[in-house]
Amino acid sequence: MSGAAAWRSAAKDAGRVFERLDWQRLGELYFHWGGADFWSEKRPQVLELGAALGEQLAKRVDRGGSSLWVGAGVAELPVLLGEVGALGRTVIATNLRAEECDVLNEGLAAALPACPLRYVAADARVAGVAPFDHLGCISVFTDPETWPVLSDVAYGRMAPVQLPVEQFVAEREQARALAKALLARLRRPGLVTTTAEEVAWLLSAAAEVGDTIDADEELVATAVVGDPVGWLRVTAPA
Repeated sequence: MSGAAAWRSAAKDAGRVFERLDWQRLGELYFHWGGADFWSEKRPQVLELGAALGEQLAKRVDRGGSSLWVGAGVAELPVLLGEVGALGRTVIATNLRAEECDVLNEGLAAALPACPLRYVAADARVAGVAPFDHLGCISVFTDPETWPVLSDVAYGRMAPVQLPVEQFVAEREQARALAKALLARLRRPGLVTTTAEEVAWLLSAAAEVGDTIDADEELVATAVVGDPVGWLRVTAPA
């Protein structure tokens, strides 16, 4: 099967899984109300833009390599299936919300029982066997549930006079530690898929160990997050 045909097949597989997902439960997990309606409207876009992101990723990673995805959810599903099906890559998709993993895995098992992809309810800092040649890190450091203050600061929702300094410092140090731990799991040279808003965390972690990060100029839109997603090349000191 050619590369283009393999990606078309992966996109169809994603559509099959979407048909078997429990969108009511997913809606309740993602939103306090109206979640099922939100997903009903967004599903075509998630499939289309997820496939586009996957095709761009395919130009930047090797066949048969391995990826660690942090906080992966519904939006990443088309990309993950493309990596596994079209590129023969090993994918560790982590998500700390066990119930979300259960819903996604139930859909995968029902639609694609032979597919090896499954979501893992585990800390990405220890999941799978490192090193990985690719790290997927989309809206991890801007998640308002995990980092309420950092998220508000990143998106300009909080004025400086309102800043709770102690909480900000605590979240910042936790985020720095996470970025450092995740980059430590990446082989050099390696690739990171992330949003523009999260680059600073990775740059800071790379600078601590003398790594160099080069940003790809191309960016891809996302259906759910809204932030543009791009790629970083990480290389070790010469």
